[in-house]
Amino acid sequence: MPRCVSRRTWIATATTAMIAVSTADVLLAETPAIANALGHPSFPSRVIRLEPIGDRTSPPLVTAVAADPRGELLAAAGDDFGIRIIDVATLKVQHTLKGHRDLIRTLSFDNTGDSLVSAGNDGQLILWDRKRSFEIGQRMQGTPALACVCFSPDGTKIAAVGFDPKVFIIGAVGNETPKFSCDCNDLRSIAYRDDMRVLAVGGRSGDLHLFDPQSGNLIAEPHLHSARIRDIAFHPHSNNVITVAEDGVVTVYDTLNQKKIHSIAVTSGRLFAIATIDSQHIAVAGSDNVIHIVNTDTGVIRHRLEGHVGTVSTLTATGGSLFSGGYDATLRRWSLDELHRSDSRIAEGTFPIER
Repeated sequence: MPRCVSRRTWIATATTAMIAVSTADVLLAETPAIANALGHPSFPSRVIRLEPIGDRTSPPLVTAVAADPRGELLAAAGDDFGIRIIDVATLKVQHTLKGHRDLIRTLSFDNTGDSLVSAGNDGQLILWDRKRSFEIGQRMQGTPALACVCFSPDGTKIAAVGFDPKVFIIGAVGNETPKFSCDCNDLRSIAYRDDMRVLAVGGRSGDLHLFDPQSGNLIAEPHLHSARIRDIAFHPHSNNVITVAEDGVVTVYDTLNQKKIHSIAVTSGRLFAIATIDSQHIAVAGSDNVIHIVNTDTGVIRHRLEGHVGTVSTLTATGGSLFSGGYDATLRRWSLDELHRSDSRIAEGTFPIER
């Protein structure tokens, strides 16, 4: 998820990315966006450009994505501060949500798919109610800029971190905000283990901070990376947590036995995002514009998905598809079924998404 840059830096990067995109548009129109796989035929991606809102004339950069657990909807935020709710089957925008005043860095659905939470630079945490056509159900203000939010597995709490040491645990009704501090500044990522007994937090130090979310007590603090941790994910029903960082490394860590399982050097660039595909595979991506499919059991990089022409800052998987977005102002859909097939496919061309 997009959690790393100041507004000024983001705008500068966006300008560079948009120049690159305008140059590449002709190539994209004539050449399929084909992904090169290691030892596997090529994979296609469907390239989507979100229509700008307000007085914007160019497609927005994709700053965050989240998958509905039902596999029906995708939420995608742009640097125009809007959130699009997209039908996964048709790729049509069902709703455009407005309420944020600055960059949206993070999105998360609850376990039912009925609530979506968004947060970012404006210090707002907004709950959107799917049962009421994604109207604002609750707006919480007064927090610092937030880099990452996530619902607890039972949907009753929201955990959030930002660019200071505070870890917020917010009741879903929003009437209390217990918090504790982490021995690290510039926190970028947070995730619950499925049993809710472990809350994993990562940031600038490269340490993985494992807390008891009920008491706030520190369980363990292994040093896993030589640079800032940017994203964290647990495999479903597993004690294993995966981290990616700006050192280009994917680490798999057993939170029960407190030992490192794998440390996988994926790229010389920076890694920003993780998406869990299944019990063995994850997608990771970052500044090298490539999505890497990694087997976390073996520590082997299985595939490289290429097509983006800018940093890939956010990933999510749902309904048999992997979605990626980033600085090239595109949202891409990759068929996960293609990872298990040996036949080559021709990619679909670029098209604007319908509103």
